[in-house]
Amino acid sequence: MGEIADPVQLKDEGNKHFQAGEIDKAIECYTKAIKFSKDKKALAVIYRNRSACFLKKENYNNAVSDATKAIDVDAADIKALYRRCQALEKLGKLDMAFKDVQRCATLEPKNKTFLETLRRLGAEIQQKLKTTFSTDSRVQNMFDILFADESDKEKQEKAANNLIVLAREDAGAERIFQNNGVPLLVQLIDTGKPDMILAAIRTLSGMCTGHRARVRNSLKKILKVCGQVPDLPDQLPLTENTQLIASVLLNKVYDDLRCDPERDNFRDICDEYIKSKFDPNDMDKNIHAINTLSGLLQGPFDVGNVLAGRQGVMEMMVALCGSEREVDQLVAVEALIHASTKTSKASFFISNGVTLLKDMYKKTKNEKIKIRALVGLCKLGSAGGDDYSMRQFAEGSTEKLAKQCRKWLCNPTLDVRTRKWAVEGLAYLTNDADVKDDFIDDEAAMRAMFELTKSKDKTILYAVACTLVNCTNSYDKKEIIPEMVQLAKFSKQHVPEQHPKDKKDFIVRRVKKILKAGVTSALTVMVKADNYVLTDQTKEMLARVFLALADDIKDRGTIVAQGGGKALIPLALEGTDNGKIKASHALAKIAAVSNPEIAFPGERIYEVVRPLVSLLNTERDGLENFEALLGLTNLAALNDKLRVKILKEKALPEIENYMFEEHDQIRQAATECMCNLVCCKEVQDRYLEDGNDKLKLLILLCGEDDVQLQRAAAGALAMLTAAQKKLAVKITKVTEQWLEIIQRLCIHDNPEIQHRGLVTVFNMLDADEQLAKKLIECELLEILTFVAKLEDNPKKQDAINAARACLSRALDGGLIKPFSN
Repeated sequence: MGEIADPVQLKDEGNKHFQAGEIDKAIECYTKAIKFSKDKKALAVIYRNRSACFLKKENYNNAVSDATKAIDVDAADIKALYRRCQALEKLGKLDMAFKDVQRCATLEPKNKTFLETLRRLGAEIQQKLKTTFSTDSRVQNMFDILFADESDKEKQEKAANNLIVLAREDAGAERIFQNNGVPLLVQLIDTGKPDMILAAIRTLSGMCTGHRARVRNSLKKILKVCGQVPDLPDQLPLTENTQLIASVLLNKVYDDLRCDPERDNFRDICDEYIKSKFDPNDMDKNIHAINTLSGLLQGPFDVGNVLAGRQGVMEMMVALCGSEREVDQLVAVEALIHASTKTSKASFFISNGVTLLKDMYKKTKNEKIKIRALVGLCKLGSAGGDDYSMRQFAEGSTEKLAKQCRKWLCNPTLDVRTRKWAVEGLAYLTNDADVKDDFIDDEAAMRAMFELTKSKDKTILYAVACTLVNCTNSYDKKEIIPEMVQLAKFSKQHVPEQHPKDKKDFIVRRVKKILKAGVTSALTVMVKADNYVLTDQTKEMLARVFLALADDIKDRGTIVAQGGGKALIPLALEGTDNGKIKASHALAKIAAVSNPEIAFPGERIYEVVRPLVSLLNTERDGLENFEALLGLTNLAALNDKLRVKILKEKALPEIENYMFEEHDQIRQAATECMCNLVCCKEVQDRYLEDGNDKLKLLILLCGEDDVQLQRAAAGALAMLTAAQKKLAVKITKVTEQWLEIIQRLCIHDNPEIQHRGLVTVFNMLDADEQLAKKLIECELLEILTFVAKLEDNPKKQDAINAARACLSRALDGGLIKPFSN
C-alpha cells in the first residue's frame, strides 16, 4: 500500500491516536497531514491538534509555535490561544501567557478554567514585583487610597495590586498585621465591590502563605473556634455550621501539608493548645479542651486519635461524664461518639469508652445525653456493616435502639441538634435489615428526617445520606463467588451472610415507600447545600440513592416531577469519580424515558450532555452504555444546538463504535442516536469521507432482521441521502448488496420502514441521471408501481405517497411513460 495522502483522513487517524494516548503516532499523522493539506482553515486545525500533542510531550517551544500558526489563521481560535498560554506558562513567560488567557476570558467570560488561570497568572506576576518603598508608610497609604471615596479607579487598582504583592513578603505581611490590616481587609470585603473583595481575599491569601508564626497563630484561632461551647457564657458568636466548617478547614490544612515534619508541627501545635486548657480548678477550660479534641476528630482524625490517647485525656472524659452539669456530660459523650467514628483506628477509645457510654445511657434521665450515648453505642455496634453473621448486639436489641431513635426523631419538643443525633444513630443502625424495614414502615419518622434536611443546621446531611444509602442498599457489594465461599468455609475463614430482608424484593419495597414519603424533594434540598457541608463523599452517597430510586422506569416520572432531574446535574459534574458515574447513570435513566425539556428545563438541558457522554466508554458496563445512548437519542431529537453540543463533547466516534457492537440492544440504541444526528453537516461529512465503512455499515444494518434496528438505520439513510446527493450515489459503490437491501426496505411489512426505504429511492432518483436509469430498469419499478397503485390508507399513506413521488420523478426525467389505472 502507498502512503496515505488525504489530509482529512490523516487528521482523523491522528485524532484516534491522540484519544488512545498514542501521542508519537498522533504527531506523525498530523505532520503528514500538514504536508498534504492546502486549505488554510483545515491546516490551522491540524496545527492546533499537534500543539496539544507537544503539550503532552512537554515540548513547549513546539507547542507555542504550532498554536501560533493556528492563531495566525483565526485570532479567535480559543483552543489554540489556551494551549499557547499553557505552553508559555511552562516556559516562564507569564506576561505573554496572561495576555493569551485574558483573550480567552474575553471570548468566553463564563469559562471557569479561563477565569481561574487568569487569576492565578495575575497573582504569580504580581508576586514577582519588587517593592521599592518603605513598608510601614506604604501599608497605610494603600489603605487610605482604597477607602477614599473620591480616589480614582486607576489609583485604587494600583494600591490593591501593591497590597497583594506586599502581603506575599514576610516583612510586608507582618506590617499589615501590625497596622490593623486584617480588620481593614474585612471592611474592604464589606464594601460589596467585586474589585475590593478580590483584592482583600488575595491579600489575605498572601498573608497566610509561608509564615510559620502566622500559621501557628491562625491554627490556634481555628482550634479556639472548635473548642467553643455555646451553652457557656462569654463564647464566640457562632452559627449552626461554624464548628463543622472549622473542622473541615483543619482537615484541609492538614491534608495540604507536604511532609512529615510539617504534619508533626501541626500535631504539636494542637497538642500544646489542648494541654494548655487542662485545669483541675476550671471545668469550663477542661470542656473547651475536650470540645477542641472533638473538632479534630471530625477533621484530621488521625491527629485527634493520637491526642486522645495522651495521658490525662481519658481521665478527663471520666470526670466530665460523672459531672452533675449537663453541658459537661454533653461535651464528653460527643467526644466519645466522634472518637468511635473509625472503629479500626480508635482502639484506645473503644476499649475505654464503651463502659462510659453504657453507664450514661442506662443511668441518665436527660434525653439529650441519653440520645448521644445511644449514638456512640450504635457506632460501635455497627462494625460488622450489613454482614448478618456479625451482629454486635443481641437479637432484637438493635431494633429497640432504632425504635428509640425514631421516637426522638419524631418528637417536635426536642431541639434540632438533639433530633439530629437520632438520625446519626439511625445512620449506623440501618446497617441491619430489620431496622431498615421498621424505619421504612414508619412514614412519620421518614418525613421528620426529610424535614430536618431543610433546617439551618446542615451538619445533618451526611447522616441522612448514610441512612438512605443503607435503606436502598445502594452501597457497593462484593460479588460472592460460591467456590470462594466453599474454600473459605474449608479454611475456617469468616463468610459474610446476607440478611433475608436484604434480598431484591425487600429492597424494591423499601425504595417505593421512600419515594412515597417524599425523598426526592429532600434530596433536591440537600444538593443545594454549600460545598463545605456537602462534601464529595456526601455527594456520592446522594448519587447512589438517586440511582437506586431511578431503577424502576415507573418511578422516574415521580423523580422528575419533584425536581430530581435538575438536582442530579451538579452531582454528575462535581464530586468523586464514582459519584459522578452514579449520578450520570441516574441522569441517563431519566433522559432515556422522559421528555428532556420537562426533566431538565431551560439551559440546564445542555449540561446533561457531558455526563451522558462520559458513560460511552469501555470501562462502563453495557447497561450504562445502553441507557446513555437512549438519553442522547432523546436529546439529539430536540434541536440543532443540542446536536452540536453532543458532537463537541466528542461523542460521535463512540456512538459509531457502538454501531458495531455485538449486543443487539446497544447496537440498536447507537443507530437510533446516529439517526437523530445525521442532519448535522459534520456527521454528513464523515459519511462522505473516503476510506471508511460508515455508509456500508448503515446499509447492512438496513438488511438486519431486527425491526427497530432496521427502522433506525433506514431513517438515517433516508436523511443522509436527502441532505447529500453524493451519498445517494455512493450507496452503489460500498456494497454489492445495496440494491437487494433497498428493495427489501421498499416491500417491508412495517409501513414506517417501507416509507423510509422509498424516500431513499426518491433521493437516489433525484441525485444522478445514470443511477436513476439503473433503478428504473430493475425490479424496483415493479415495486414502486405496485405500492403507488394501492388505495389510500392512513396507516400506509406516507409510503404510498413516497412511491407516487418516485414515479413522478421518473416520469419527469423521461425514464417511464404515463400509465392509466
